[in-house]
Amino acid sequence: MANESKKDFNAMMRNNKDMPKIQVVEDEKTIKKYGRTKMFFAPPIYYDKIMKKYQKGNLLQLVR
Repeated sequence: MANESKKDFNAMMRNNKDMPKIQVVEDEKTIKKYGRTKMFFAPPIYYDKIMKKYQKGNLLQLVR
């Protein structure tokens, strides 16, 4: 991201852009790596809320 050093952390966390969105993956290498043809992209604040629910060191899998 350009000019990250000049942005406020809270502004970056709330930068939703065009998310959430689901993108269809067509690249065979990516499909093999992740095992699915669709990927979910969410704003950073979404991931922050999920991570705060778990203690440090716990393994978290977000596959549905």
